[in-house]
Amino acid sequence: MEVAQAARTHRSTQPEMGIADMLHRIRAAARTIQAEARRQWPGDANAVTRRLSRLLSLAMRQQSALDIAVILGSAAELRYFPDDATLERCTRMVESHGGKAMRAVVWAVRHRRVRAGVTITRRFIVDAVD
Repeated sequence: MEVAQAARTHRSTQPEMGIADMLHRIRAAARTIQAEARRQWPGDANAVTRRLSRLLSLAMRQQSALDIAVILGSAAELRYFPDDATLERCTRMVESHGGKAMRAVVWAVRHRRVRAGVTITRRFIVDAVD
């Protein structure tokens, strides 16, 4: 019954995650993303950008609100932001499938991006996701 209702409302069947738990996941993921990028592409100045793009593309294909929120949050922690179209699509996915903490993370990322303004130089583009 719970799964059927979640499917009708497009909400996750996972228990609601708190903001503190989300922040812990985001910060741990940011460290992992940096380490994996350095290990996979040593000396490449675009390694983190490339890693973020691949991870976010996969999360969007899977329509995983949790993964999208964590990756966007991690990117923002590292001061990277996706292109505008990708951020809009991610926002819609998280709003329709994510919990309150996930939606709060996306709001915070959007707010941080606006505060950064036109000086954003660390952008990444996600390949088209069908």
